[in-house]
Amino acid sequence: MPVATAPFVSEAEFLSLPESNQKAELVDGEVIVSPSPSYWHQEILARIVGALRDWARAQAEPLTVAQAPLDVRFASGRILQPDAMVFFARISRDQQGPIDRIPEICVEVLSSDRAYDRITKRLLYAAAGVGEYWVVDPNAFVERWTGPGLTREELLRDVLTTERLAGFMLDLTRLFADVA
Repeated sequence: MPVATAPFVSEAEFLSLPESNQKAELVDGEVIVSPSPSYWHQEILARIVGALRDWARAQAEPLTVAQAPLDVRFASGRILQPDAMVFFARISRDQQGPIDRIPEICVEVLSSDRAYDRITKRLLYAAAGVGEYWVVDPNAFVERWTGPGLTREELLRDVLTTERLAGFMLDLTRLFADVA
């Protein structure tokens, strides 16, 4: 019995898709489209991005804090959209197409496909050289992955700090509170 298979998509074909606010990613020829996130997912993401931007404004060195939907090329044929990301450089306002710089930190707020965020994306980010990965579980904790290959995990429930962002502190109790 013949098996139907989806055709692989080239990076050029992926980039020629119409602009959308839908989160679409390219992983080795497969287009992965995620359903719209929940309100709580977006609220947590907004709080994280706000805290990162507040911290970044006080820094002397050029930084960019960005959020999805925004294409980032992690390798040829691997265009992903982390929920949030920190670049240790300014991204030009004239930037067109995927960003070709690897973020220092990537953040994913867990949605319905937890294995994709926890495992697949962590491995893809590690292969690209991301220095730190935060997996934010809306049930009130953060997994912070660091080290070579993003293999060192810390489970955080109270406060998130990182050596990569000197002076940054995120109160996780407040992050997950019903009222910010």
